Amino acid sequence: MIPNFGYLRRSIFGISTEVMDSCWQKLNVPDSPTRQQLRESSNAFINGYNIALETGLSENLSTKLKAFDSDLLGFAYTGAAMGLTILDYIPPGNQHRLQQFVHEHPEYISSAHIGAGFAIAVLKRDVQKSLSQMIPLQRWWTIDGFGFHAGILNWKNSVHKQIVPQRLAGYAIRAFDQGLGRGIWFVYGGDVPRIAQQMQSFPQNRHGDLWSGIALACTHTCGVNQETLQYLKIAAGAKASYLALGAALAAHPRYLTNNIVEQTNLACSVLCGMSASDAAQLTLKIIQGLTIDEQEAVFVEQPIYETYREGVRRQFLKNTVTV
Repeated sequence: MIPNFGYLRRSIFGISTEVMDSCWQKLNVPDSPTRQQLRESSNAFINGYNIALETGLSENLSTKLKAFDSDLLGFAYTGAAMGLTILDYIPPGNQHRLQQFVHEHPEYISSAHIGAGFAIAVLKRDVQKSLSQMIPLQRWWTIDGFGFHAGILNWKNSVHKQIVPQRLAGYAIRAFDQGLGRGIWFVYGGDVPRIAQQMQSFPQNRHGDLWSGIALACTHTCGVNQETLQYLKIAAGAKASYLALGAALAAHPRYLTNNIVEQTNLACSVLCGMSASDAAQLTLKIIQGLTIDEQEAVFVEQPIYETYREGVRRQFLKNTVTV
């Protein structure tokens, strides 16, 4: 009998869709419409990941990904990218599946790098070596994914004890917080009062990046009403421009994939003061104005990615978003 290596890979590295429910039970997070939406999003990510482990980079993978609901495709592609990165790293490895996946689906380039960050966290890969192989404007999404992973699967250390992994240095620490903010939104089920209380325990110098991640998760996963969004903006206080930044960054991939939904517009309306399409176009305009050194070193003081983020955030400061 020919061994089913795909099934074997999934049995070893696969993730159960119950992982988020386990987190919520441990944190006593009540059920809510927001939590239901987060469950659907996390399940799409996990299913995309498990499918990629089993099928590898194949026509079968593309077919199965296209079967996901359009609102959840970004999460499924992120999970698939994680699975393909795992396959690139384990023996025989080095088949550049992730690069080929990005080449075939450029509209999901940021999502794919986030998925790669999950894989780097799981396999404890060398951060600098991994990032050096990625293009400068996208590589920090990988550390965002690293932080997102920590926020969900290692929340006791990363959220409650506020421990930053020792193998991160320089700007990677900030990118980690951007992803960690997204993890905070997920593990607390979008419960803004609990999120605001938890945020008070973090040092002030981490708040901006954390709030941007929280807003990105909130805007991208949807599932919230106007009252919750306004409460989120009040809770962020002087860091509200980071909420606008996060919401705009969330609108960007939905715009590129022609998948802006009503709640994406609602979030951008409250947090950015404009429609999701306008927020996304603003991010694209900032990118077009950048001068990008494709050979940029990993650990520079001001990576082009942060120049991009600050360029977007400054637009909201100009537009008198409460800061």
